[in-house]
Amino acid sequence: MVELARTDARSWGSGGAGLFNVVSVVILVVGVLVIGIAAALLARTLAAAQSIDKKAQTIAVNAGKINVATDPVIELNRTNELASSILSSTKPLQGLLNTTDATARDIAGLAQSIKTTARTIDTTAGTINGTAATINNTAGGINNSVGTINGTTRGTGSRG
Repeated sequence: MVELARTDARSWGSGGAGLFNVVSVVILVVGVLVIGIAAALLARTLAAAQSIDKKAQTIAVNAGKINVATDPVIELNRTNELASSILSSTKPLQGLLNTTDATARDIAGLAQSIKTTARTIDTTAGTINGTAATINNTAGGINNSVGTINGTTRGTGSRG
């Protein structure tokens, strides 16, 4: 009696699965790098914002000291110096924010691409699974036919 081995989509070596794992790792590494760059840019933005906050606090303290009885011109000059310093500190923020925005848009595009690729992989895996089921059913039918043939040839006096 001839028996055929069961065919199952999950027993197929590492061909498709290996490629999927390699693609997944590459996509993951790229994603981590992009997120790391975005995090670094956000950290720089936060440092500039903290610097602005410290200078604004200094202005608040100095503004509270300005008094009609004191020399307002000297205090005003100090305030102007701090305001100029704040203005200088904010200039790099626009470039950092533009870079962060562009990076976020790139990440969103990459995420959409990953999602599309994952859908394609899922569809392909479903097709492979369906094909494997069809092959398995056909093999079962062949196995039944071989069993019938074996039974028929034993009844005719043939020794096999």
